[in-house]
Amino acid sequence: MMNLTVLPKQKRLILSRSKFPGYVAGIGSGKTYAGCMRALFWSTRGDGVIVAPTYPMLRDVAQRTFFELCEKTGASYTFIKSEEKVVMPDGHIILFRSGDAPERLRGPNLTWGYLDEGAMMVERVWSVLLGRLRVGQTSAWITTTPAGYNWVWKYWVEKQSPNYELIQSSSRENKYLPSDFITSLEESYSSEYAAQEIEGQFVQFEGLVYSEFNRAVHVVAPFTPPESWGRVRAIDFGYTNPFVCLWGALDGDGRLFIYDEHYKARTLLKDHAESIRARDENAPAIMWSVADHDAQDTAELNTHMVYTHPAQKDVGIGIQRVKERLRVRGDGRARVFIASNCTNTIKEFGAYRWAESKEGHAEKEQPVKESDHALDALRYMIMELDHMTTPQITTSAFR
Repeated sequence: MMNLTVLPKQKRLILSRSKFPGYVAGIGSGKTYAGCMRALFWSTRGDGVIVAPTYPMLRDVAQRTFFELCEKTGASYTFIKSEEKVVMPDGHIILFRSGDAPERLRGPNLTWGYLDEGAMMVERVWSVLLGRLRVGQTSAWITTTPAGYNWVWKYWVEKQSPNYELIQSSSRENKYLPSDFITSLEESYSSEYAAQEIEGQFVQFEGLVYSEFNRAVHVVAPFTPPESWGRVRAIDFGYTNPFVCLWGALDGDGRLFIYDEHYKARTLLKDHAESIRARDENAPAIMWSVADHDAQDTAELNTHMVYTHPAQKDVGIGIQRVKERLRVRGDGRARVFIASNCTNTIKEFGAYRWAESKEGHAEKEQPVKESDHALDALRYMIMELDHMTTPQITTSAFR
C-alpha cells in the first residue's frame, strides 16, 4: 500500500480486522479497488475467491482491477485462464467466479472470499461462500452500492452482529473523481436514486409497488389491541419460501393495524400451527382467517385446529386496495399501520417492486415475485376487509 494512494474509507476496509467487513458506497468511490487490495493482502494467508455478479463484470471490473493492482505493487502472479484462477508465488490460489450460479461456488476449502457488487447477487451466494471458509483464520467481505433493504441490509445493519463491520462512503469522498461527475449524476437522478447511487445510503427501490409506504407515517410502536377491536388473520403458505401469518386489528374507525407476524421458512405446518395457536391463546377471538388456496396445506392446518377459508387473490385489484389504505387522508392519517415488531413486513415494503422491461423501464404491470410473502398476506387481508364478503365469525375455532 506504500506505493498506492487510498482514501480513508478504503483504508478502513483494506486493514479491517473484522471477520466480515462490508464497504457500502456510492458509485465511483473506489469500492472494487479497495476490495481487491484487501484480497491481495489476504492472498498471503491462504486460498481465496473473488466473485462478481456475472462473468462480464468479473472480467471487466474485478479481475482487471486485481491485475492492475498487482502491476502497481509489483506482486507477481500466474494467471491460468482456462481455470479462471491465479497462482501466487507462495502457492496460494485465487479463484475468479461468477455469482449467477451460487451452487458452482461449492467445492474448494478457502481462507477468504470477496464479493464485488454483492447487493446485485442473491443472498445464497453469501451463504455458500461462508460454507467454504474452512482454512485458518478466515474472512469474507463485500463491496457494493446498496440496493434497497435487501440481504446486505439484513446482515450489515439489521443483525448488529460484532462480526459484521459496515463502512459507508459517499461518492463525494473520492476527491479524484472528475469535477463535474457528481453534478452530472445529480442532474439525471431522482432524490431517492441519488441517495442510493451517490451517497451510498440504504433507501427504498425506485419502482416500488407500494411507493406510498413511509415509515414515519405507517409504522407504529408495538402494542396489544384493545379487546373491543376486531381481530383478523391472513396466511401465505410457504416452505422453501417463508410461511407468513399476519394478525390485524381494526379500530373503531375501521383503520387496520398489523400488530404481529409469524414469518418462518423450512418449518412443518404443524409447527406453524402450534406457533399461531400459542399467540392466539389468551387473546380475543379472531373474527376470520384467510389463506392462500393450497388445498393440501389448508386441510393440514385444519387438522391442527387453525381454520381458514380461501383468500381473494386478484393481484391487480388487491394491490390497488392496499395502496388505497396506505394513502394519507384529509385527517393526516392512513388506513393501515404496521407495528415496528413486524420487521419482515416492513422490510418487504422496501423491496417489493414492479418488473422491469428489457429496456430497463418499469412496466408496472406485474410485480417481481420476491420479497412479497408478508405483503401477499397483507393483500389477502385487505381484500377481505374491503369486499366484506366474509361472515363475522367469532367462535374459538379460529384460534
